[in-house]
Amino acid sequence: MIQTNYPLLNIKKNSLNSALKMNAFISSQILFPTEYWFYYYEITILSNPNNNKTIIAIGLATKNYPTNRLPGCDTHSVGFHSDEGRKFHNEKYTGSKYAEKWGDKNDVIGCGYCRKTGQVFFTKNGENLGIAYTGLFHNKWYPTIGSNGFCKLKVNFGQKEFKYKEANGMSVAGVISQELLNKVDESAVKINVNPS
Repeated sequence: MIQTNYPLLNIKKNSLNSALKMNAFISSQILFPTEYWFYYYEITILSNPNNNKTIIAIGLATKNYPTNRLPGCDTHSVGFHSDEGRKFHNEKYTGSKYAEKWGDKNDVIGCGYCRKTGQVFFTKNGENLGIAYTGLFHNKWYPTIGSNGFCKLKVNFGQKEFKYKEANGMSVAGVISQELLNKVDESAVKINVNPS
């Protein structure tokens, strides 16, 4: 299981005004009303040699999430699993049907969260799969990815254009500027997941 060191930012009104003045979070070309803000990231599957047995999961969890559990399979987490396209929220094994199986090479899976509504949604290859959960209000969510077998993934936190076009200009930090995106080191976001 891999989890970011930093949570989704909780931008308060005063810090938002400061950010607007400094252009730290918002590009002059992109201005989203705050009610439409959401946090978003994507993974691209570069290889998954044992697709029939390896489960990949993308989601959100609180800090100190157990490293031996996929997102959604333990308290304070939500996840979308590749093996049967099931969504999980604080569940051990069952989950509920959400979409079709995924996990093939070049699949692009995204996870979005709207702090205002507590809604979590997932995307597959640029298509929104609909709201998975609503009313999930946690002070700090962390983007979390897991696998029970070897796979190679590329993570996009907004440093490149998203496959899900509606998320362009958003990130795990909320609304971002193109200037900040240009500073991200591409090599820092490629990962190999091997649970052993």
